Amino acid sequence: MSDETPQGEPGAPSPWQVPVAPPAGPGMPGAAPPPPYGGYAPPYTAAPYGGMGPAGPGGTQLASYGLRLGGWLIDAILLWVVLALVLWPLHAYRRIHNTGNVHGMSLHTNGVGILIPAVVVILYGMLLCGSSRGQTLGMMIVKIRVVDANGGGPIGMGRALGRGAFEYLMAAIIFIPWVVDMLFPLWDQRRQTLHDKVTNSVVVRA
Repeated sequence: MSDETPQGEPGAPSPWQVPVAPPAGPGMPGAAPPPPYGGYAPPYTAAPYGGMGPAGPGGTQLASYGLRLGGWLIDAILLWVVLALVLWPLHAYRRIHNTGNVHGMSLHTNGVGILIPAVVVILYGMLLCGSSRGQTLGMMIVKIRVVDANGGGPIGMGRALGRGAFEYLMAAIIFIPWVVDMLFPLWDQRRQTLHDKVTNSVVVRA
């Protein structure tokens, strides 16, 4: 009997060695992808502009409440200035002295003072939000826009008209629901106001 250890061909594995498969890593056959975030599905989708937030249609990022409020305030100031310049020469508003009033006078308006603001505000929202840009001047400044909640395209003039009219009527006729409407994005999953919901629109980052 020979005491020599059997030798194989040059380069062949030794018969005394047990082959060990390389560890499976990402992208390797048979490797299971690690569960995201410790096994739980993330509640938010990675959004553009380097932030994390609820995703809108087409992977866009829904506008934050702060941006929406900022755009609304800019539009409100612009409209107030324009309406003041238009209505004051028309004497749509007038002060009436009243001895029974604590301050001695009160402010009254006529039909022109009611009709013109409604027409200007609703048409402003319709023409700008219903355009291909989907932006009022305030929205352009804060870089947000109105889009269709499903496809992400423009909402068109008809839906923009309904959107603006619904918001204005709540503000002019039933004030408390309008306050709820304006605060609704704070707790809504898609950050929609009530006038967004009735027209199936959302506001996203532009």
